[in-house]
Amino acid sequence: MNNPVNKESKDRVPLRVLIIEDAEDDALLLARSLRQAGYDLVYEQVDTGKAMTSALAEREWDIVISDYSMPHFSALAALEVLKQSGLDIPFIVLSGNIGEETAVESMRAGAHDYVMKGHTARLLPAIDRELREAASRRQKRCAEETLLDSEQRFRSIFLNAITGMATLSAEGKFLQVNPAFCKMLQRSEEELVGKTTYDFTHPSDVALTRRLFSEAKAGQRQSVDYEKRFLCKDGDTLWAHVSTSWLFDDQKQVTYCISLVHDITPHLQAQQEIRQLAYFDTLTGLPNRQLFRERCSDLLSLSGKHPVGVLIIDLDRFKGINDTFGHDIGDQCLQEVSERLADCLEKGAILARLGPDEFAVALPDIDNPESLSFLAEKILIVLSAPIELAEQPLYCSASIGLALYPTDGGNVDTLIKHAGVALHKSKEQGTGSYRFYDPEMNLVTCQRLAMETHLRQALERQELSLHYQPQIDLRSGKVIGMEALLRWDSSALGSVSPAQFISLAEETGLILPIGAWVLETACKQARQWHQAGFDNLRMAVNISACQFKQPDFIERLDQVFQETGLDPEYLEVELTESIVMERSEETLMTLTDLKIRGIKLAIDDFGTGYSMLSYLKYFPIDRIKIDRSFVRDITTDSDDAAITEAIVVMAHSLKLKVVAEGVETEEQLEFLRGCGCEEVQGFYFSRPHPVDRAELFLSRHFTDKNK
Repeated sequence: MNNPVNKESKDRVPLRVLIIEDAEDDALLLARSLRQAGYDLVYEQVDTGKAMTSALAEREWDIVISDYSMPHFSALAALEVLKQSGLDIPFIVLSGNIGEETAVESMRAGAHDYVMKGHTARLLPAIDRELREAASRRQKRCAEETLLDSEQRFRSIFLNAITGMATLSAEGKFLQVNPAFCKMLQRSEEELVGKTTYDFTHPSDVALTRRLFSEAKAGQRQSVDYEKRFLCKDGDTLWAHVSTSWLFDDQKQVTYCISLVHDITPHLQAQQEIRQLAYFDTLTGLPNRQLFRERCSDLLSLSGKHPVGVLIIDLDRFKGINDTFGHDIGDQCLQEVSERLADCLEKGAILARLGPDEFAVALPDIDNPESLSFLAEKILIVLSAPIELAEQPLYCSASIGLALYPTDGGNVDTLIKHAGVALHKSKEQGTGSYRFYDPEMNLVTCQRLAMETHLRQALERQELSLHYQPQIDLRSGKVIGMEALLRWDSSALGSVSPAQFISLAEETGLILPIGAWVLETACKQARQWHQAGFDNLRMAVNISACQFKQPDFIERLDQVFQETGLDPEYLEVELTESIVMERSEETLMTLTDLKIRGIKLAIDDFGTGYSMLSYLKYFPIDRIKIDRSFVRDITTDSDDAAITEAIVVMAHSLKLKVVAEGVETEEQLEFLRGCGCEEVQGFYFSRPHPVDRAELFLSRHFTDKNK
């Protein structure tokens, strides 16, 4: 049935909804909720496949909202009707009794979301999100159709032109290339289309090319003529004069560009040799690494034994600026930084740009190390001041490593190397600091590199293992769960502390394969214990931020469950506060995906990070783990005792359970029992043990096994 169309209002958003529902009252209730949310609603209610087919043919709809199960129809059948129609319309399942299995089945069948009836706070954001995504898909299709028309229009010109021609996307990806251009680069059309112009651009000209594309995307350019170098397949360099015109849509957004490419290599052989000898950074105009080495070497030769200082300056937050605001703003930021650095230096100092966010200074005539410290502090203060770009202040602090000639090295390369080692140590202290080189740093660096080398081989050599620490229910005194803890017994280094190698694994990215192994091994062990009679035993596994943020993290988990046979409800994922505190849509979606699978969610080491419980109400968390640093002194430190009691009370108010880590004494246990803490773990009960000893502990203390 149709409702009368509401009188249009300037402040109401038009919305056309096809409601698949057999209960008219539910449909009216849904319509009223949407109108109250500010929508100018037009809807039709149907409850059969035939009626739905007619409705789809007779009118355009913005979204379909369907009950899951009806006497003569269902959400799955409605999804099939929508699929047969060929229409791209968001589909949301709205049901009063949808469970986990039916929800997953709906999503696999093509539903975009599922919401329980009456959950308006969940439904309205879902509608808004799906409408935006549908609009985005339509815009993408429109762009593709426009691009196809353009290709057909210019194809004959492309095929017959003597001049090289190419069309590129706003990101610099080749969309079309003509035979003349392919011949220039000695590559086939298949080798070029789909790749970017940067893939075939001489490294020295990539920055210029990126800047021109960035300026065009920002609306600063409509066309440009410039010279650049391409890399041919045989390794030769091709000099080209490129004329590029960018095409914009109605919103002044770049759709694509057309480039005419003329081979000017024969006319620029002499210029090419000069350019190859160029020593300056194209963005900042500063000397590059090669020129810095040569000038610094000359400085050392002239100084005799008089001290010369070398500073390596690395921008701490530059990557975040680039990722957030784009390379154009990032380039402007680098230019401002280079100007500020130049203003800090006296005549005779050498300033260079060594890398994307790395600068170097060589300072002659050092009277004493204090003067070098003074310069480092001055640079840190100057760079800590906000940079006014993108209509807001940007902050780009720095870390500095310092080395002195001849104390820390007798040549340029050694000084740069040692200043770099000091820089790394400076970064370990935190942002906005500096460190002088110390010979012991080399030993630490070598040890760290050796550890990284051995860690990369640890999985293959089967040097990693899991130990298990029981989690005890305070009421019954029985084991209800096990936490899997990673251990490394290296054949070369011996037993390595997790505090040493886990942080290294996270820095190097090795945490991903290691974390995957831990998850699979722990789940497999939990399944084996279940089969051995330890029913309902929970397995807790720590998940790193790198693992959690993997795009396919949920798919990887599903595969582990499939391969090990473990029921997801017996896995508890332990996350740090920093992961949950991001409050991003991706974080919430991942946590929700975990929750609907029945996986338990815990916040590990609670109290050491943000120390706030208020944010937990936004996420489907089951329990928090009080950090051992609070438990250690709860019987002697009134502050720790008060904090612990407050955490337990607030957690219970949010209907969360509490696990206390690091319980080692009877007094601590009794204090926690008095606070109402439900679960504990620590040396008082058991240290983490290998599988066989952990299983022996289970046999003595597990509830179900002793029935």
